[in-house]
Amino acid sequence: MSIPSSFIDQLIDQTDIVEVIGRRLPLNKKGSNFWCLCPFHDDSNPSMAVNQDKQFFYCFVCQESGNAIHFLRRYENLEFVDAIETLASAAGMTVPYQGGKQEKAKPSGLVERAVKFYQSNLNNKTAPKAVQYLKDRNITGATAKKFNIGYAQDSWDALANYFGPDTPIQELDESGLFSKKDNRFYDRFRGRVIFPIRNIKGDFIAMGGRIIDEGEPKYLNSPETSFFNKSNELFGLFEVKDAEKNIASLIVVEGYMDVIGLYEHGVKNAVATLGTAVTPNHVAKIMRYTNKIFFAFDGDLAGGKAAWKAVENTFPIIREDINIHFVFFEQGHDPDSFINEHGLKAFQKLLDESMSLSTYFLSKVKDFNLETLEGRSQAAAFALPVINKINNAVIKEVYANEISKLCGMDIKSMDIPQTISSSASASAQSIRPNSTTPVRVKAVINIFSALLSFPKIADQPIFDELKEDPKFNFLFVILDLYKQTPDIKPSRVIESLESEQIKGYFSEAVVAGLELSEKNALKLIQDCMDILLKNQKDREQILKDKYNVRSIAPAERRDLQQIILKKQEITDDDRNWLKKLSSNQD
Repeated sequence: MSIPSSFIDQLIDQTDIVEVIGRRLPLNKKGSNFWCLCPFHDDSNPSMAVNQDKQFFYCFVCQESGNAIHFLRRYENLEFVDAIETLASAAGMTVPYQGGKQEKAKPSGLVERAVKFYQSNLNNKTAPKAVQYLKDRNITGATAKKFNIGYAQDSWDALANYFGPDTPIQELDESGLFSKKDNRFYDRFRGRVIFPIRNIKGDFIAMGGRIIDEGEPKYLNSPETSFFNKSNELFGLFEVKDAEKNIASLIVVEGYMDVIGLYEHGVKNAVATLGTAVTPNHVAKIMRYTNKIFFAFDGDLAGGKAAWKAVENTFPIIREDINIHFVFFEQGHDPDSFINEHGLKAFQKLLDESMSLSTYFLSKVKDFNLETLEGRSQAAAFALPVINKINNAVIKEVYANEISKLCGMDIKSMDIPQTISSSASASAQSIRPNSTTPVRVKAVINIFSALLSFPKIADQPIFDELKEDPKFNFLFVILDLYKQTPDIKPSRVIESLESEQIKGYFSEAVVAGLELSEKNALKLIQDCMDILLKNQKDREQILKDKYNVRSIAPAERRDLQQIILKKQEITDDDRNWLKKLSSNQD
């Protein structure tokens, strides 16, 4: 069973997201948006904006966003097909199932054929860069075969040509393997190492691709389809289940290479999320197979956020028989790099010394200054909304008692609806672009707003000055999308972005709803480009000043070199600076 993407687009066009959300949550009109309390986090100050023109919602606190389909899936915990049917029924539309309606959508046979095609590319020695990449990551042929790793040629139509002209258009459209422009299909994955994704039954349902050469995004996943929902699936779970009847424990990591790298060293019980934070569905699925879970995320800021998200999404379904632990790596390390550098015994030691869920949670509470009244009140305000997520009465009581002891107050009798954390305490008003928002961020959001108003601007050379700067690769991903499909839905654009931060900026632009003429949109973009370019010039002078006072770090030295090298015209002064920077002597 599959549902044509054309029908899904038509359904979204004929569905009023304000009506959908308004039937479930009270909405208030303010400016160009409707506002409500966000149902996806503890919210006391309306932080979720619903934009009727763009048929899109966005929460300024938890960054949840999407169209009416995504809202229903999250709010009512529906499968993709069920959400489609719910909206179609309300709109008086009949879902045109391909191949007849079934209880569950079956994976496309094209995905499995694509896996074999990509594998053949890797095995026929026509992909030396991909083979070398795997060797550099210490991945053997046996492990590559175990995970069905392949290679997508750097071609726009290699896979399309492999399938041939007789393949039904509908199957191509629904497979998630192609992008479409002017009724032509183009390979979604190009110049990438391919990591096939299986469901728990072993069916191939999607792909992940890691780029070999420079470019963005570094990792690209299949879009969601009727048979692939990344919030429900875990890479590597089938392989673990297939090898072990009784799974003693599972290690949850962030990426494909973490799973594969750990497997290469003998750790064969790792699974990975697919470009998303850990969801309650992920946790629930894991708990079906084991009662011992290790969360082992990257040793950086994003990894820390992922760990806390895992806490928030675990608490609602935690049970007394579930043991959850957190493994933390030093800055710059992830599970794959750590085990490669330190070996299996060191990794096993980290697991043995891992922090329990309760210890980790209490450590966050103890980060507040519990010696002061203010600190204890802040700690209580931080902890209570999280504890309130716990549905198990016994566990909730234990946590509440412990926090009460730490804070010197009975928090069970309190009603504190939201946290005091920097990300969750701010209201929507304080997070929207305003005087406190960095000017560079404002510039990026305004560029997005102009593109949303006039997608054809993407074809203009106004952005060329940023093309050589990798920091702005995300912008050119979006520009390419608008060049290929000018009427692309905002939710589809966001789906193609890897950075959660950039997704947030784009979502803010969607709900901002700026009313611009084309002339004003071009002027706005030019002004924002001037800001971004000026920032680059300011950065250059700051680094030069640091060099002159002998306080420049090696990374800053390299940064300054790149800024100079990327100039369209290099002056004699620039050449002198490059000579100085390339020298080991200052």
